[in-house]
Amino acid sequence: MKKTVVVIAGMLVVFVFGGGMLFCIFKDFFFTRSEFDIPDQPNDKIIAMFNTQIEKQIEDHTHSPMHPGYIPESRENTIQFLKTIKTIESMTRFSVLSKQPRNYLELKISFADGSVAEEVYTGQTCNGYLAPCLLMKVEMDNGKAVKVFTNGQEKKGSPDWIINDLNLLIDKSISYDITQNNNKYFPPQKTDADFEKEWENRK
Repeated sequence: MKKTVVVIAGMLVVFVFGGGMLFCIFKDFFFTRSEFDIPDQPNDKIIAMFNTQIEKQIEDHTHSPMHPGYIPESRENTIQFLKTIKTIESMTRFSVLSKQPRNYLELKISFADGSVAEEVYTGQTCNGYLAPCLLMKVEMDNGKAVKVFTNGQEKKGSPDWIINDLNLLIDKSISYDITQNNNKYFPPQKTDADFEKEWENRK
């Protein structure tokens, strides 16, 4: 009888210890969203800053020496695309407090026609080891920001420190449209027939 009790007790210890270890390892996968994961704090001072960066991104996506080859219509097409956006919201794959690798910052873009683009890749990660990263929700009208909400992390530093965050939201939103409608920004890709003709005309 005593031996059975000892075995059961031992199994319970192993189970509890093992469960605790698994929780420590995988806790971020079950991490509940915190207050910092919700951009619900209005900051009207960011509105003008965001709109300034919109103008900069329009230039970068139409006349940038880093990305030559844009067609003349790309500027107007960029402006028209921005006018279709209702909201741009940034969020993380897990949580801003998560320490999991590949905790990417992603965008959710809502359009005036009711369609939504989710999990738009930005390439930026959020590391919970440091501090909660800045999340924003930008409400837009006619291609301009009219309201901006954050999770409050912008006030942990200088206003100039968030310029890259603003550019990221705009740049990746425009890049999303470029991937969906490449012909609105660049000439049609050359075909084998085009290359063959080039060789025929080569002197």
